[in-house]
Amino acid sequence: MEETILNLEKQLLDPIVRKSADKLKELLSDEFVEFCSSGEIYKYNPNDTFFEENVSFNIMNFTCAELTEGYALATYKVDKIYKEDNTTKSSIRSSIWKLIDDKWKMIFHQGTLIK
Repeated sequence: MEETILNLEKQLLDPIVRKSADKLKELLSDEFVEFCSSGEIYKYNPNDTFFEENVSFNIMNFTCAELTEGYALATYKVDKIYKEDNTTKSSIRSSIWKLIDDKWKMIFHQGTLIK
């Protein structure tokens, strides 16, 4: 399960996936909510995309635990690297994944900036 969820988290950070509403729909549940590192609360709209140019992500310290049957909690650190000025913002992230029709979909995500 851990390898599967890590792969899904990596897909959500992929620029090709982030700019495709259809690909995001495969990974995010209709009930998806995010507590953003900015303090905003985002509720999923199936037409939304999250593409950012000149940004890459590096996942570290990834762990995944089964909360109960069909639910998993992923936690990790991510470095968001801005290629234009070579700066990095780091955050601690957590995601809850739910098995829906034999596919894992993210239902909740939270990012907290590291200063």
